[in-house]
Parts: sequence; structure tokens; C-alpha cells
Amino acid sequence: MTLNISKPGTANSTVKVQLCMVLDGSGSISSDDWQTIVEGVADAIRNNLPHDGSVELTIVQFGYDAPTDAKVEIPPTVITDANYETIASDVENIPQSGGMTPMAHGLYLGWKTIKTSNYFRDDVRQVINLATDGEPNVPNNNATSDLDGDGDVNYYDDVIAVVDKAVSQGLDELDMEGINIGSDAVNWFRDYVLRPQPGHVAPPFIPGWIMVVADAQEFADTVGEKFEIVIEGPPPEKPVGGAVFSINVFAVAAPWMLAALAAIVMAVWILMKRGYIWS
Repeated sequence: MTLNISKPGTANSTVKVQLCMVLDGSGSISSDDWQTIVEGVADAIRNNLPHDGSVELTIVQFGYDAPTDAKVEIPPTVITDANYETIASDVENIPQSGGMTPMAHGLYLGWKTIKTSNYFRDDVRQVINLATDGEPNVPNNNATSDLDGDGDVNYYDDVIAVVDKAVSQGLDELDMEGINIGSDAVNWFRDYVLRPQPGHVAPPFIPGWIMVVADAQEFADTVGEKFEIVIEGPPPEKPVGGAVFSINVFAVAAPWMLAALAAIVMAVWILMKRGYIWS
């Protein structure tokens, strides 16, 4: 028997997306870089998030010492013309935690906060955006098995366990920015953390993406554009043979464009060989 458990919520609201930013504030990030990061998020709130009540924003920071580990810095707030500047200013003034990297705690708190909001329901998209310069190094003991197959049950598996549970409870999408992280870390996040799976390296920004940025400044310069991508939602879908596939317009168009160009080149070459066109 299949149970259909609906999400509770406030009916007929204008909220379409619950977006939770989960920010790494650990000590590996310099204080100057932290300020660059929060100022980038604040600018994105001012310039890229809609102010029409369609987005509920939450911001969680992880990197605090135990037992805190993670904290809700901006509680669930529907962004409007009346409050966006206040929220942006509050974000600019978030102090850095400066400890280790309790990533599982941050993701757990982010999802818990979304799920207990009044706007949590089936017709609202729930999206987590994770930004980090590293990998988890603090356990929260959510994992009971080796989920990434590395032979250990540890803080990596805790992150996966938290995400798996969130997905089972309604999380629609988890994307992330990796700030100057290495290829091994990128592959691990891509294969085990991003949702929906399979994850992939952006661009393109199909749900379940990770984008590697060189530094905090590049994160700040691009986070607003990624806000817009997340809020717009996944690309349109087209039924093919009874199945449904997401369409990347360029990916579909490019082969046809190349084929047409090749045909033109071939036609010109034939005409030149026959003497109708002189080189």
C-alpha cells in the first residue's frame, strides 16, 4: 500500500519557491572572503530575487562550535517590496562562525526549517543551495551505513543521509557552489549530494548542479544569476515515446545547426568542383 502524505501549508498563498541558502562559515574562509560572500548574497536579494511574495528565503550558516554547529541566520521570510532591503542589510551583518565544517548539521537545520514553515506544501518547490569551500569534517550521526562506499561510516555519510531523508520528505532540488574545491570533492558532491540525481557540473544549470567558482569574489559576482535560474525552475519538458525528458534548447538545436552548416559547406564544395563557383 502506498501512502500519499501531503505537505501542510497556507492555502492560496503567492509563495512558489522556498529557497534555503546553506552557507559555510568555517574557519577556512577568511574574514574578508566571508564579507564578500554575504555582500554577494545581499546584492542578489536586492537585484535578482523577485520582491513579489513568490519566494520564501531562509539562510542557515554552519561552522559554529559544538553544540551549536549550525544556526538559522535569516528565518523563513517571504521577500516583498516592503522588506527586501531590510533582509539584505541583515545578511550583510551576519557574523562568521569560524569553526570546523559541520555540513550535515547545516543541511539538516536548513531542511528542518523549510519543512516547519507555514508555506511548506506540495505546490511549492523546496530548494536548498549549498555554498562551501571544502568537505564535511564533523559527524551528526545520521548515517547508519556506508552510503558512499568508501569503507567507513562517517561525516560524509551523514551528509548523504540527511539529504536522502530530506528528499523522502519533499526536497525537490539541491544545488551548490564549490568555492575553489578540488575535482575529487566535486565528484563526491555530484554523485552523492546533489538532487535530483544524477548530479552534474554546471553549466548547464539543470536541477542538481554544482558550479565551481575560483574564489569568494566569483561567488559574489554570480550568485544572483544562479538565484534567477533556481527561481525560474527546471527547463521545459517534452514527452518522447511515453517518457518525459528535460530539454536543453541549445543541446537540441546544436546538432541540427551543425548538420545544416555541414550541408552548406558540402554544397559549395560541389559547386566549386563543377565550375559554377570560382575560388
